[in-house]
Amino acid sequence: MRNKIDILEGSIGKNLFKLSLPIILTSLISILYNLTDIKFISTYLGDEAVSSAAAATFFIVFAMSFLMVAKNGAQILVAQSIGAKIYKHARAYARIAIILTFIVSFFCLFISVLFAEKLIMMVGVSDAKYLETASIFLKVSSLGFPFLFMSFTLSAIISADGDTFAPFIFTSAGILVNVVLDYVFLGLLNFDISGAAIATVISQVISAVLLVIYIRTPKSKFRKMKIFKIDSPYMYLRLIRLGLPSGISQALFSIISIIIAHKISIIDINALGVQRLGVQFEAFSWNIAGGVSSAVATYIAQNYGAKNYDRVREVYRISIKSMIYFGFLITFIFIAFARPLYSSFFEEEKFINYGVNYLRIIGLTQIFQCIEIITNGAFNGIGKTKEPTIVGVVGTVLRIPFVYLLAPIFGIDSIWWVISISMLLKGIISYIWFTKQWNSFIIKVRV
Repeated sequence: MRNKIDILEGSIGKNLFKLSLPIILTSLISILYNLTDIKFISTYLGDEAVSSAAAATFFIVFAMSFLMVAKNGAQILVAQSIGAKIYKHARAYARIAIILTFIVSFFCLFISVLFAEKLIMMVGVSDAKYLETASIFLKVSSLGFPFLFMSFTLSAIISADGDTFAPFIFTSAGILVNVVLDYVFLGLLNFDISGAAIATVISQVISAVLLVIYIRTPKSKFRKMKIFKIDSPYMYLRLIRLGLPSGISQALFSIISIIIAHKISIIDINALGVQRLGVQFEAFSWNIAGGVSSAVATYIAQNYGAKNYDRVREVYRISIKSMIYFGFLITFIFIAFARPLYSSFFEEEKFINYGVNYLRIIGLTQIFQCIEIITNGAFNGIGKTKEPTIVGVVGTVLRIPFVYLLAPIFGIDSIWWVISISMLLKGIISYIWFTKQWNSFIIKVRV
């Protein structure tokens, strides 16, 4: 199943597409699963259960932010080491990432199980019915953290070697199992919301085991990697230093999402479920852009390590151009088909109207969101992780005062407008910052 792509030579556009496609397909399958999961929960447990699951999901996403330190640090340093043909360092950084992932995953599991009710209440959920179901969903889901986190880290390590096909196959296998088990547990066995969480945990175990087996196959660069080996503290610090900004950014983004969710729940708790579905629709945009961004990070990292600077610039240009076209398409779909999309999942007209407004407002700035995501990948590829963190954190933090100022006056739609405008500003600033910094770097190198 070796499908590695020669990143240092050949057609950039063609190879970037090949590298991106499996990541994009994995994201699309994940989105389709999430939509199916929402449909199963809504059909068998009711629309209110969707809101309960949404409340728990905020903290699952927050826990994932701790993973970003190891995952992103590994993707950058493993790819740069392979590009420079220093395979000993590539294996060392992979090992460090795996160890950190193991530690972080059990820490998040412990916190989620022990403080589930208190965490859910932070979103603003106080009704006993919602609180109980959301807490159950969070507790059961957190049991899969070690396997979920390890799957992401192993996928990043394998992808850094130019092989994105294997993670796609193994992740897809787990997702398909998840869909089948959702139907079995919810549709046939009449489980409560814990059934959906159990199905997810089982699928995460399957994906993680398959990835562990694959990374140990004879043709893998990591087959001889020893997990229980002491590496230089400097290598730990370097990986953490590169991965920490994206982890902080993701954590703050999750916290801000929780704060905004609290405001939404005050206006109407059922709108949480509406937003969760809207986020899944929007995920078609940012997950596909994220897939390309991940490929861009790997592509740029290897070429940066090999000092192929002209290819670095061309990768960024091609990826930005393609994502502008894609963002325009998503904008058209969200504006034109918002009502049919929401009507397929909800029956109450109030929920549908909330959703239609959400998609149409968020849809206006999809191009700029794609630009920001691609630029983040470019920054990561050259080892500059602080810059996208600053843009992301500042742009997202500024949402809070405007949400609290405008929501009491203009209602829930003003929240969507604040989010949309912040996406526009972050996209513009990211592009300008990277372009100026890269041009300055090239001038220094060639003087």
